Amino acid sequence: MSEKPFESPDESMDENLDAPASLEECLSKASTFKSAGNEFYKLSKFKEASESYNNGITWIKKMNNIEPHKELLSVLYSNLCASYLELFEYGKARESANEAITNNKNNIKAYYRRAQALFNIGSFEEALSDCNHLLEIDKSDPNVNNLLRKINLKLKQANQQQKKAFGGLFDKVGGLYDDRQLEMQNKKQTKYEEYVKTQEGEEKMDYESWEKYEQEQEAKKELERSKKAKEEGSKKVDETPDLDEEDEKIINETKKMGYCYFGKKKDDINTNLQSNHTITPQPVNTNSNLEQSKRSISSWNSQDMTQWCKKTLEHYLLQSHYQNEPKSQDNSQNILQMFNEINLDLDGNGLAKLQKLAGMIYKSSVKPSSVEALEGDAQIAFIRGTRRYLFDFSCNINLDIEIDTDFEKEVKTQLSKYQGVLVLKEISSERESGKTWTDYMSVKYKSNLKPEHQELVKDMLNKFKENVSQKIDQFLTHYQTQ
Repeated sequence: MSEKPFESPDESMDENLDAPASLEECLSKASTFKSAGNEFYKLSKFKEASESYNNGITWIKKMNNIEPHKELLSVLYSNLCASYLELFEYGKARESANEAITNNKNNIKAYYRRAQALFNIGSFEEALSDCNHLLEIDKSDPNVNNLLRKINLKLKQANQQQKKAFGGLFDKVGGLYDDRQLEMQNKKQTKYEEYVKTQEGEEKMDYESWEKYEQEQEAKKELERSKKAKEEGSKKVDETPDLDEEDEKIINETKKMGYCYFGKKKDDINTNLQSNHTITPQPVNTNSNLEQSKRSISSWNSQDMTQWCKKTLEHYLLQSHYQNEPKSQDNSQNILQMFNEINLDLDGNGLAKLQKLAGMIYKSSVKPSSVEALEGDAQIAFIRGTRRYLFDFSCNINLDIEIDTDFEKEVKTQLSKYQGVLVLKEISSERESGKTWTDYMSVKYKSNLKPEHQELVKDMLNKFKENVSQKIDQFLTHYQTQ
């Protein structure tokens, strides 16, 4: 017996939501949209799945008395959460899970999905609480135990490393270093999972063995870098400022925690820590813990710049864009010249090059619609009169992508629109030597690309990433003027 192909529900079903409807109609349509969402989810069409679940929720809320149907409403919200997790929309995923649990305290899947959302936005203590709640119900759940292991591992190692490196010194200047260590552990876990995927069908190291191997490799690289630095130092004049033993110790410990990006203004070389220096975005509160630290540790002081940096960084990221606006006479330009510009040769890469050529002719654009999950913190540290600009952020940029092959016509029959997410895994003062900001970026599509647009969109996004990198550099330049 052949399987019946999936058909999405009639679009007219959600057109008259304001019109009166019977209880039976509301239940029928809510259930239909729930089933449609499940099918879309199985096909990895997560955006369509989220829309179906939202439609189902809307029909449930049309009822005069929701109470008898809260369990169905909870399932819809829980499934909506699962779709948002796949779309990297972790804030929405958490909100949906909250609604699912509000409507049904016994929705186990909603607790687990909320823990996943909390984990991905960095709310580790809350995620831990949900995991512990689930283990009280079923101690043997492998998914919950795996997530719990990740959370505990990061929290434990972060605390141990901070105590070992600083002995509590930075407890007096806020939570920047705790959060940084948690983020570093999260990246390490992600890296291990990527390693496991590459070893499919082959023997794999467990986490502890892999971590030890990575530490050995990093030690070798550090030794090589140290040797190279000494060799280069003997060949040229050292241009770094004169630092005494105490300066070097503080800076080296700061680098171990992942913050080595700093700058110095010429007029700041003789800055005295006891002067009343004010940061415009966030003036120093003389009664704050930072001032207490300033009095107790004469060689270290810092100013929290987290909120200012978040607002400013978001401003610059939203200015990012890629746009190709060919003029009408471009269609008559020498096509052979365009072929030469992309070194066209109809070999195995001919299709990709033709699509790149299309990018010169078509009107196309990539624009940010919003910045989400902007997490992290920043501080300006004053170490013996020198400013150190410390920061570590991550975020997602929601994208609107358009390709218009009929841009000169009034009726748009060939306008293709797509949506995606640019994931910025790390915008940090710990950027590795030799890497660019684009090395920390990845793209996830929310809608399926037409085959003929895949290479073109890839090329468009590469150019957009370059523009994002420029905006990040502009943010850093602005930051260093504070």
